[in-house]
Amino acid sequence: MNKITGFLAAIFLSCNFINAQGPVLTLENAILMSQENSPSAKQIRASYQSNYWSFKASQASRRPQLALQGNVPGFTRQINRVIQPDGSFIFVPVQQAFSNTNLFLSQDILATGGNVTIGSGISRGDIFTTEETYYQANPLLISLYQPLFRYNVRRWQWQQDKLQLQYATVAQLELLEDLSINVTQSFFNLHMARLQLQNAELNMAINDTIYKIAKGRFSVGKIAENELLQVELSYTNARNTVEQQRLQVIISEMQLGLFTGPLSKETVVIPPEAIPDIKPDIQRAVAEAKNNRSDLIAFNMNEKQAERTLREAQLSRRFTGDLNVNYGLNQTGSTISSSTKNLLESQYVGIGFNIPIATFGKNRAIQKSAEYALEAQRQQIKNSLNGLELDIYTAVLQLEQLRSSLIISAKADTIARKRYEVARNRYRIGTVDITNLLIAQNEKDQALLAYISTLRDYWVAYFKLRRLTLFDWEKNVRISEV
Repeated sequence: MNKITGFLAAIFLSCNFINAQGPVLTLENAILMSQENSPSAKQIRASYQSNYWSFKASQASRRPQLALQGNVPGFTRQINRVIQPDGSFIFVPVQQAFSNTNLFLSQDILATGGNVTIGSGISRGDIFTTEETYYQANPLLISLYQPLFRYNVRRWQWQQDKLQLQYATVAQLELLEDLSINVTQSFFNLHMARLQLQNAELNMAINDTIYKIAKGRFSVGKIAENELLQVELSYTNARNTVEQQRLQVIISEMQLGLFTGPLSKETVVIPPEAIPDIKPDIQRAVAEAKNNRSDLIAFNMNEKQAERTLREAQLSRRFTGDLNVNYGLNQTGSTISSSTKNLLESQYVGIGFNIPIATFGKNRAIQKSAEYALEAQRQQIKNSLNGLELDIYTAVLQLEQLRSSLIISAKADTIARKRYEVARNRYRIGTVDITNLLIAQNEKDQALLAYISTLRDYWVAYFKLRRLTLFDWEKNVRISEV
């Protein structure tokens, strides 16, 4: 760890790429800013809130529901055909109005999948042709509906709703970790673009000096015209590279600004000076992923869905029914008070049933289809879990490999810069030709690019491992939103 930190500090100090006069933006701050204020983070949280309140609605529906229903007076004027006792009919003009009000209290029975309702209501009818008014009162009405030998859909749906909230909660954390990965890539892309711009400007200044030296040597006949043209071409290419890198810096600033908010040219992007001192254990990483990931919740939901389909198919081959029980008190009268006296009882008990007798293999085929669908779902889950373990293995090994590569690329960058300084000084005194100098310059540029690319890849791999496991390996705790 100290060796890596030393390499990083040496590079940042020796390159002198940081302008301390502007506002400072670190990787940690960039991630925090993006997770708090970026449109992507707001979209993630809004999506979670939608799922949360959907669950609250489902939770509330499990409690008693009180509702007032009715119809305001509805007026009808028409001619009705009235059948007489002898079978003939006459046409009678009718003008009437009808209104009603009902108060219901209903409750789902989660344990059995049924429903019970208690209500009370009153109706009024006005016949204008005879100037008659009548009322029908139902002070009490109790209804029970109970499926018999059927799958309890209400209880299954409630279990799925709870799993859906768990899934949404974990998915929100995963999406925020995805956002961290995107911010990390954009952060280092900007850092790399600025370093390459500064390096290109340095190369342009050096090539300008070399070009002036070459013109002086050519004028006294010390070098051939071919070498002078090669130096001039290198200077021209250096100027072109500067313009290209300036455009890349602008684009990179805009891309990072999509997450953090607009950045000024004076904003100093400072990458971490040290990498996390962690060595994740592969088996523990796999265990954390299986405990924390939303995929496992989705697997559970999908399996329960397939199990429901199979159970419904099995029950469809047997006796099924529905129990309906109603009990009430009612009366009619010409006034409200008269319609509430001497109440009469009303009762109803009915059992509907369905018994398959001959389906010619239809229900059996449906059951077989559901059985194989469940088996396919379970095998898909196993396959997905194997893929998850492979992803974890790859992520851990890649992180370890990048950790070693970072040390090597940091040292290679230091060596390449020193070699270039030696080659440039030797060219000035004429002991190295332009070809060797340009080779040294190219190697210096490639070494710098390789180092920054490796540093970016390491941090991206680190956050990918966090995303895969939903585990903070620095703090040794499960990732959860504060």
